[in-house]
Amino acid sequence: MSELLARIRGGLYGVAVGDALGATLEFVDRAEVGRRWGELREIVGGGWLGLAPGEWTDDTEMTLAVAEGILDDPDDPLPHVGERFLRWKATNPPDIGVTIAAVLRRMERGDLGPREWHRAARAAHEELRGMSAGNGALMRTLPVGLAYGDPARVSSTAFELARMTHWDERAGRSCAIASLMAFSMLRTGLRPAEALEWASGRVAAEAPPEAVEELTGRARRREWEPLRPSGFTVDSLHCALWALLESNSFEEAVVRAVNLGGDADTIGAIAGGLAGVHWGFDAIPKRWVDAFTAAQRERLDQAAARLASLAAGS
Repeated sequence: MSELLARIRGGLYGVAVGDALGATLEFVDRAEVGRRWGELREIVGGGWLGLAPGEWTDDTEMTLAVAEGILDDPDDPLPHVGERFLRWKATNPPDIGVTIAAVLRRMERGDLGPREWHRAARAAHEELRGMSAGNGALMRTLPVGLAYGDPARVSSTAFELARMTHWDERAGRSCAIASLMAFSMLRTGLRPAEALEWASGRVAAEAPPEAVEELTGRARRREWEPLRPSGFTVDSLHCALWALLESNSFEEAVVRAVNLGGDADTIGAIAGGLAGVHWGFDAIPKRWVDAFTAAQRERLDQAAARLASLAAGS
């Protein structure tokens, strides 16, 4: 396996294992996690959704939708990503975030064209009284940083695809930072702390300084407390960065992330995706990979192989 493919495969599997491990602990308070599990290290399923071991949630489904939509047309991914979001919604998934659901309802009605996702997202933002800075865009953004060879393209595409559902600029900027981190670890071999500094600098060139400070300032200074594993994109990014930067292995990073409780599947998916790009597929515990069905692994492997081919040519 080439180094490029190993890191891309690690990233996609990282999202999936973080999601599947964390789903057990979603919406559970951190103290309750400690009382009930001590420290959860195995993919056991259950949780509020009653999942089978290895079953993943919207985090992985939407990440794959982004990856596959980019692969449909790397030069113009938005309508293809949107089509895949709607296909996924048509399967009647057990959980869809409030912000995403509000946008999907508008797009399902059929009075908006396949390129009008931003119009739907802005309307949903207004309906939700400006509350569209959730982590539902951040959880799915990793493929953007894996697909493209130009950092300016990574940043702009991450922002554009985030705002398909999450109009608040903090959601778009958090996606740009995470995608640029993935890009820099994949393309230049930067370590996570170096990648965070570089990505923050890139976004700071296009955004007000206070916006980047809100997103990554405390993480860059290693000022971690308090850790709030909420659905707010700023909190989720902070928790995932803590897990990544304070760990010495892929497993440690994902275990740290999900055992915070709260929005554990999403924070696990974000941390797992970045950790997988950094440490590569072989660093992922085999017992976690083996929790997935053959069909799940085939879908991840196909997306990884095609992304690696695209990345090699860009």
